[in-house]
Amino acid sequence: GKAAAGSGGQQTTLGKRPAESGAVAPLPSNMALPNAVVQRLIKSKLPDGVMLHKDARAAFNKSTSIFILMLTTIASDISREAKRSTVTGQDVLNALKELEFDDLVEQLEVCLAAFREADKARTLAQRAKRAKTSGAAGGGEEAAADDDAEAEDDGEAEAEEAAEQEAADEQEQEERSPAAQ
Repeated sequence: GKAAAGSGGQQTTLGKRPAESGAVAPLPSNMALPNAVVQRLIKSKLPDGVMLHKDARAAFNKSTSIFILMLTTIASDISREAKRSTVTGQDVLNALKELEFDDLVEQLEVCLAAFREADKARTLAQRAKRAKTSGAAGGGEEAAADDDAEAEDDGEAEAEEAAEQEAADEQEQEERSPAAQ
């Protein structure tokens, strides 16, 4: 790699920080993405027959977690600058632009619009179901807010359970086939 003379004639690698600086500390396990999710995403894009070494898996997992933390920090700063306490989808898109990921923004805008439409349809279906079961015609704004919060909590719990099951399945599979590393 490229090297430059540091103070005292020591050689240092450009663009890299010394390990003693603590610049890259291990992520706490509660801040890392589930391995199974990251691996499934990676494998979906790799050609058939291509294997990942154990250190490549770890590098992918750590880099995706760090990327999300960086994106979250910037999106939060954008929200705070706008004097809001809630980070919006637009804040995330603006954070991506700030990180110079402009190529992703258009694709993500399409995905975000599709998510909003699906979420709206789901909310309307829940309201209709609740109106049918309670015999009421609308239930008002409070019932709609309750539906939204309830659906979000259910979705998060289901996703967390699925991620835990995937991690257990992946660990079991790795224990059975050590040559896959």
